[in-house]
Amino acid sequence: MSSRLISLAAGTVLDIGPAEAVGEIHSRALWRGVRDAKPFWAGAPSGDWPLWRVSTEPARGGELAAMIAPDAQWFQDWAGGLIWIAMPPSGDAGGASIRRALAALGGHATLIRAPAALRAAVDVFEPQPAALAAVTKRVKESFDPKGVLNPGRMWAGV
Repeated sequence: MSSRLISLAAGTVLDIGPAEAVGEIHSRALWRGVRDAKPFWAGAPSGDWPLWRVSTEPARGGELAAMIAPDAQWFQDWAGGLIWIAMPPSGDAGGASIRRALAALGGHATLIRAPAALRAAVDVFEPQPAALAAVTKRVKESFDPKGVLNPGRMWAGV
């Protein structure tokens, strides 16, 4: 069976080669590599470096990447709107630098990979403005009035 890639913007159809079924072991390894952004980090720092997924306006991706730590390693996708950033190990996983750049340029960041202790100490998701955080808390409380479903998993206090 052959796979085809259709480019709506260019109105073209490309033959990208044969399709194949992937067994469970290979599939798990493939998706673990996607989770860890391994396609972007061949020969890069070890898996000990925190990995962030940052979304911003595509035209500002390069500007944002230039605003973070100079020894960070990054890869842009989505014409610059998605940036994968591996930050050197630090007490905040490089979050302060990334969030400072996002405050200036707009966008949001999610900490994808870091040691468990660091993930527990750092906001993994973009902090919400107070009004939105209050709505989020009320919605969570309406679905989980006893607070037993992953308390604090998304945001502290929710």
